[in-house]
Amino acid sequence: MFEYSRAALLIALGNTKEGTWDERIEGFPNTIRWNAGHMYITAEDYLNKADKTYEIIYPEWYEFFIDGTSPFKWDKEPPTVEEIMDALKNQGERIMEFFNGKLDNAATETVDIRYLKLDTVDAALQFVTWHDGIHLGIVKSMQYVMK
Repeated sequence: MFEYSRAALLIALGNTKEGTWDERIEGFPNTIRWNAGHMYITAEDYLNKADKTYEIIYPEWYEFFIDGTSPFKWDKEPPTVEEIMDALKNQGERIMEFFNGKLDNAATETVDIRYLKLDTVDAALQFVTWHDGIHLGIVKSMQYVMK
């Protein structure tokens, strides 16, 4: 399911009109670029907590994309669209390879999200897949509004 979700995400982001990645759209608190980077860094964060040997690539992106950040408050240049797209594609491949055969492993660090307990690698990957889907819907809604 993660592989399918990530493929759908990459297709939708690939269909984003040039010049609209940073557009401020009424009713949306962030931009398409922020949503794309947020999906990337959230997956890195949760999967590293699930297995501490999963290395976070681009930890410097946290300051741009972690919960609570805003593209309208950035005081330095964020990653480019191309960098984010490449990172998402490579991350998807890396996740599929790294976690193959490890889904039943207990999480290195259990994460509690309200009523949800991410205590296995599988639970963390399911959360990441769901999270990608939520933000994919946001991106597609933003694209629709921009038409």
